[in-house]
Parts: sequence; C-alpha cells; structure tokens
Amino acid sequence: MVLASCLLAGCQTLGSKGAFAACQAADTGTTLYVKERGARELNPVVDAILTAAGPVGFVAAKLGVTLLVVHEYAELSRDFVAVASGLTCAAALNNVHVGRRLAAERQQEP
Repeated sequence: MVLASCLLAGCQTLGSKGAFAACQAADTGTTLYVKERGARELNPVVDAILTAAGPVGFVAAKLGVTLLVVHEYAELSRDFVAVASGLTCAAALNNVHVGRRLAAERQQEP
C-alpha cells in the first residue's frame, strides 16, 4: 500500500512520518508472524534483540525507533526517512513472501 502510494504520489510520501510509522508497524507485525511460523531472522541486530528480549523487547525497540524518528523528524533529511521507510517496507514485503512460502510448504506435507 505504501509503495503504491509512493509510485502515485512520488517518493516524498515515503519520507513522511506516517509512512515511516506504517512501514515500521508492518515490519514488526510481519516479522513476528513469520518467526512464530518457523522463519529465521536474517538481520543480526534484530535476531540479537529477539534472542535477548523476545517479542516484547523487539516491539519495544521498534516502537522506540519509531518514536525517536517522529520526535526528531524536523531535524532529519526527508530523503533519509524515505530510504529508511522503503527498506523497512521491503523487509515487511519479504516477510509476507516468506510467510506464504512457509504456508505452502506446510500444505504439501503429508
């Protein structure tokens, strides 16, 4: 949805606070969803947070990053926020693909 908005409205959309928060929420939710279904985390920082603090700690870390960016938004480059949003939404989209693949593999099991 956010990527479609970017294509329609230009990449400035991804540089907004709302897009950043939405991408963070999408990544958080999809990460937890696929982890619960057996996926492994490829990002070593996220993996360390999940290992040390569990899902609650991961959500807290993502919320902290989101609130920091929203609070400091006026000081940040809009391009930086757009790139961060794009990367985070891409990670969420990858998680969706992984979740679908895992579901398909489970359906094929006898």
